[in-house]
Amino acid sequence: MKKNRLRVLAMAMSAVMLAGCTTTPSVGTGTQETAKPSESAAAADTTAEAGAAEAESGDTGDTSAVQQEFPPLKVARDRPLKVGYLYSNLEAESCTRSYNQIRIEAPHRGWELTEVYFSQQKPEEARTGMQTLITQDVDAIVIYNMEIVGIADLILQARQNGIGVYNVDNQLVPGVVANSCQPNGVAAAEFAYYMGEKYLWNANYAVIAAPSLQVHVERTDPIKAIYDQYPGMKLLGEESLNPSGSESMGQQAYNYTKRFIEKYGTDLDILITSYDGAAVTADEAAAQAIGGTDVAIIGVDGGSETWSHMRKGGNFKYSYAQPTELYCHKICELVDELQIQGLTPGDNGCSISAYGETIYSSGKIIDQDHVPAPNQSIHSVFDFYGGDPDDQEAWYNWNDGPGIYMIADK
Repeated sequence: MKKNRLRVLAMAMSAVMLAGCTTTPSVGTGTQETAKPSESAAAADTTAEAGAAEAESGDTGDTSAVQQEFPPLKVARDRPLKVGYLYSNLEAESCTRSYNQIRIEAPHRGWELTEVYFSQQKPEEARTGMQTLITQDVDAIVIYNMEIVGIADLILQARQNGIGVYNVDNQLVPGVVANSCQPNGVAAAEFAYYMGEKYLWNANYAVIAAPSLQVHVERTDPIKAIYDQYPGMKLLGEESLNPSGSESMGQQAYNYTKRFIEKYGTDLDILITSYDGAAVTADEAAAQAIGGTDVAIIGVDGGSETWSHMRKGGNFKYSYAQPTELYCHKICELVDELQIQGLTPGDNGCSISAYGETIYSSGKIIDQDHVPAPNQSIHSVFDFYGGDPDDQEAWYNWNDGPGIYMIADK
């Protein structure tokens, strides 16, 4: 087990170095060059039949970004691009924010958007939704964070039909053109050191995560790997959230937190959750703890509900804010490059150099002393990504559809 965590730590540190070389706050850049031309050619030699067999067996290989030979992506130069958006779990604020942003991007760009929502408790709805989009013959499909392996075969089918499939904060499986997210392992390592220093590397901690969602594992395993190297950092317990369970993940997190506090009381110093929705309900459980608790709860996402809880001064003390809108915007830029301009990966002006890459953007840690104030644009939290906040042509000032996500006090 310790060797596995050390391997995770090594991967996280490698990601830190990669991110330092390839990540930038400017729009449309920050790609990780994961495949050289020769590697891309080798990947293209992999047959679609082999990929389909892997999808059916549930095995997506050691590296999920392996690409096969597919027909060219459909290009819509002289007509509106038809885009499908597959999503669920609006319980998580990052999901809500991405959903808001795609509804800004589509009308601004003149795209025809088809929204398909499915319940996390009914994963079969994701398959039905994906099949619906394929049947409707959309040009591109954008998929927000989900248990994506369950639709891996349908992603291959979509690509065989010339449909581009793109991820936002999701796991790469064969056929996905690109993903856009933060380097979650790097964010986890940053959080690990931040909290370790707060407690002078002498604290008891517990973890609540959803292991079936890859990004949740990336946000927690590197922390455990780092803390394994410090004798004063002790793991008291770990619980798994089930996105497809009969209870919401938030309710599951509430129940687990209550049990942790009942069992460990004031001995529990840090509770690590893999997303802010769990941190919010964990905070509610901590507030009702008999005898009180000083546990510091941390999460990942950012948004109005998160920051409202943090302003109240409870146990939810730290959140890693994701630039979710930027993830979505970068994917939309890539869709434009590939399926309107007709570029291919590696072309001058294309955001990726090979199929199956991830476009990375960096977030930031928010503590209770620096919670973003209400009634301001979400983009202000990220300093407008280094741009001019008064530039009315900049994407972060687009106000189409539902309009810019404004921070609210809930």
